[in-house]
Amino acid sequence: MKKVSFKLLSLTIAIAMLFSVVQISSVAAEVDYKITNPYESVTAYMGKDSHHYKTNLHTHSTYSDANISLDTMVKGHYNQNFDILAISDHGVIGVEWDQTPTLLPLYYYNYLMLQDQKHLTTEEYHAILDGSYKTSLTTRTKDTGMQCVTGAIEGNYLVAQKNHINGYFMNDSRVEGVMGREGDFETMISMIEEAGGVSHINHPGDWLGSAGDESIARDPGNVMFFADLLLRYESCLGIEVYNAFDRPTSKDRVLWDELLQVTIPQGKNVWGFGNNDAHLLEDIDTAFMDFVLPSFSQENVRTAMENGTFFAVSRYEAGERIGNGDAYPQVTCIMVNEEADTITIIGKNCDNIKWIADGEVIQTNDIGRNGVVSSTIKLREHTDDISCYVRAELNGEGGRTLTQAFVCDDGNMNDVEIGSTVTTVTRDFLAMLLDFIKTILFIA
Repeated sequence: MKKVSFKLLSLTIAIAMLFSVVQISSVAAEVDYKITNPYESVTAYMGKDSHHYKTNLHTHSTYSDANISLDTMVKGHYNQNFDILAISDHGVIGVEWDQTPTLLPLYYYNYLMLQDQKHLTTEEYHAILDGSYKTSLTTRTKDTGMQCVTGAIEGNYLVAQKNHINGYFMNDSRVEGVMGREGDFETMISMIEEAGGVSHINHPGDWLGSAGDESIARDPGNVMFFADLLLRYESCLGIEVYNAFDRPTSKDRVLWDELLQVTIPQGKNVWGFGNNDAHLLEDIDTAFMDFVLPSFSQENVRTAMENGTFFAVSRYEAGERIGNGDAYPQVTCIMVNEEADTITIIGKNCDNIKWIADGEVIQTNDIGRNGVVSSTIKLREHTDDISCYVRAELNGEGGRTLTQAFVCDDGNMNDVEIGSTVTTVTRDFLAMLLDFIKTILFIA
C-alpha cells in the first residue's frame, strides 16, 4: 500500500510540475505590446460634437481647372455643413476667399469658355466665417461658420500623369506656377518643405494605374518608391486613401497598408487623408475628413495634420455609393489599456467596427444600440495577424470612417532596409515627350 501511495504521490507531483512548467512557459511567451495612440492628445475632446470638424483640404475652382467659381465652390461646401475648407488650386496658393489668387496664364482659357472667375465679397466671406450667411438656396443646418485654411496648393500643376502633391501653410511664391516633371514627386515635396509647409501625396493610385490590378498597389517596388519619399521627408505626412468617388484610387487603402508595414518599423506612421478633390458641386460630399481640434485655428489644423488626429471619411467605395445622408460614422471615444494590451473604440452613427492589420480584417463587432457600437480588440489574441499596427474602420448608413494606424510594438518589429530595395521609376517615352513639349511651349 505504501509503495502504491508513494507512486501515486510521485505521479501527482510530476503532473503538477509539468503543468507549472507549461504555465510558466506560456506566461514567458506572452506578448507585451507598446501601443502608440495617435489620438492621445485629443481624447478629451472626442466625445463632444463641437470639437469634430468636417474638413476638406483638396478643392478647386475656376482659378485653375474646375468648372465652378471660387465663390460657388465655397458656398457649396458651406451648404453641405463643412466646418473647414482649403482651396488648393493647381499651381496656385490659396488666399482668403474675398481675395483674388494668382491667375496663371494657362487658366486664361476659362475666360474663353465664359467660366466665371469670381471670389466672395468681403460681406459674404465674414458671414460664412461666423455662420450667419443665409440665402434662399442655403441648406446649412449647423449654426456655426465655415473656416478658411489659406496657404494650400496642388503642386506639379502641368503633369499629365497626375503625380500631384498637396502642400499647406505656405506663403512662398516660388512654389506657385511650377509645372512639374512627369513622374517626379520629390522636387515638389522638397520645395514645400523648404517653404516651411507640410504635404501629402494625392491619389497615388491614379498615378500607378492600380484600380484594375491590386498587385500594382502591392508591388514592392511601388511600395518602396513611396515609402522612401515619406521616410526622407518629415514634412510629407501621408497619402490620400480616399479621393472623390474613389474610382482610379480604389486600391489606395491597399497601398496604405503596405506602406505602414514598411514605415512604422522605421519610426514613421503614414497618415491617411480623405478629400473630395472637387471640380464640380456634385463632388463635394464624396470624401472628406473629420478633424478633432480643441478649437479652430490654422495652427491647430496644422498640428492635427502632423499628429494624425483626424479620420478619413467616404460616401463611396470604388465608385459605388456606400453612404447617404449627413450623419457619417464618428468616433466618440478611444481607450488604450497598455497593461491589458487592448484598444477600445466607441462610434456613433455606426453599424459595425472592423479592425484591420496588414491589410486584412482580423475582427468585426456589430453589436450596438441606437447606432452606437463599442469594440475592443485584445491584441494578444491576434499576435499572428499583427506585424506592427492595427487600424479601425467604422461603417454606417452615412458611409465609412477610417482611423489612423495604432502602432503595436511587441519588441520584434522587423526593420526593412530602405535604399537598396527602392525601385527608381523608369521615365517612359511618353513622359519624356510631354516634358519636352512643355519645355518648348513654356520656356523656349
